[in-house]
Amino acid sequence: MITIDNSKCNGCGLCVQICHEYCIKQDKETIEINYGYCSTCTQCIAVCPVQALSWDNSEPVAFNKELLPASLQLDELFKERRTVRDFKKDKIGRELLKEITEYGNYAPTHNFNMRLIIVDDDKVIEDIDKILYNFNKRLYRYLYKPKIIQALVKLFSPGLEFEYSKAKPKLEKSLERGKAFKSFPAAMLFIIADKRIPLSLESAQYILYNMNLYALTKGIGCRNLVGNQMFLNRSKVIRHLLNLQIHEKIFAVMALGFPSIKFSNKVVGKKMAIQWNKGNL
Repeated sequence: MITIDNSKCNGCGLCVQICHEYCIKQDKETIEINYGYCSTCTQCIAVCPVQALSWDNSEPVAFNKELLPASLQLDELFKERRTVRDFKKDKIGRELLKEITEYGNYAPTHNFNMRLIIVDDDKVIEDIDKILYNFNKRLYRYLYKPKIIQALVKLFSPGLEFEYSKAKPKLEKSLERGKAFKSFPAAMLFIIADKRIPLSLESAQYILYNMNLYALTKGIGCRNLVGNQMFLNRSKVIRHLLNLQIHEKIFAVMALGFPSIKFSNKVVGKKMAIQWNKGNL
């Protein structure tokens, strides 16, 4: 929790000003926090010029702006980031896995009470793969083998026809190789949270992206299993394996490993459509 050393406080009021939960009050030279409303966003710790606020009495460390990346370095990092689906068999040390996950703490979130499960046991990863593979088999059997389903999608949901069609070869390849993963990752990360808390999905994705980028700087490839988390949440085996409570849900899944294929080129020319506000909404 956030702690205050009022003997250090200079009364500037920046912590009160920045608090978006309005749970910090200043009474002359004393700062008080209403912990019932505090979301532990830690903005107040980050803004305090005299380091009077801290987390569990661990004194914050001032920024070293000389270490901040230049725009050209960020350009290189962002454009190097690709989804990795082919992994080497090399394991990732637990200290490095822990180091990667710690950067999820610095992501902007709404749900501040998420937890992380790291799976790095080969047997458990194989068990997860079997569950995903069996789902692929059922999906193909019921949605792609019957020709009537293909006709119905084309007739009643033409907007979904492209997504429906492009999933077919992926499922066929999975059935051909007898597993869901093209190659097994060294580890999998599951972000778990209470499903009753709003914006948990968005919070999990922010956390995931922080970890993705830091992993890249360590030579680790990542694959965000966006579609698979829905199936994993429905699996009683997975829920038991991860010891999920009835009110909990998997909000993000990431596979990590050392890439077996190296990307060499930055893709240029790809653009996102931009529309400027004309002031007449």
